[in-house]
Amino acid sequence: MERRRSHLLAFLAEGKSAAEALKLTGYSYQGADKIIDAYHQHGLAGLKDQRHQNSGAPTLLSDAEVLLLARTIRADTASGGVWNGARVQSWVKQELEKDVHLSRCYAFLDAVGYSLQVPRPRHVEANQVTQEAFQKNPPSRGPSSYGAY
Repeated sequence: MERRRSHLLAFLAEGKSAAEALKLTGYSYQGADKIIDAYHQHGLAGLKDQRHQNSGAPTLLSDAEVLLLARTIRADTASGGVWNGARVQSWVKQELEKDVHLSRCYAFLDAVGYSLQVPRPRHVEANQVTQEAFQKNPPSRGPSSYGAY
């Protein structure tokens, strides 16, 4: 039972005016009305916080569908395929016939343990030798002097 809710009822039972009880507890008229109705319908059990019983919205994909997505991604990535949110969104629409928002598709990738890691893009005319010569601090070839204590 939440303390403020029981205080509201106690103040009203003591004979305080509704305005004074609301001022002391910080409730609005509508909020107090809901608390009083819950108390009349369910007794002290109606004063308990019911938020923990709210399981939220149903999941967009069932466990079997998430497993199918995971198997599809793993089979494709083994052959070099790269999956991103847009590709998952397209797959879900075609295979499962469900419309899902792009941001949820990245959550699906995370749920199956896939992180979007792609190689850093390279320019087609890049020259590795020229790039190494351009480095300010080229990597040393010998043992480090910092670890010689």
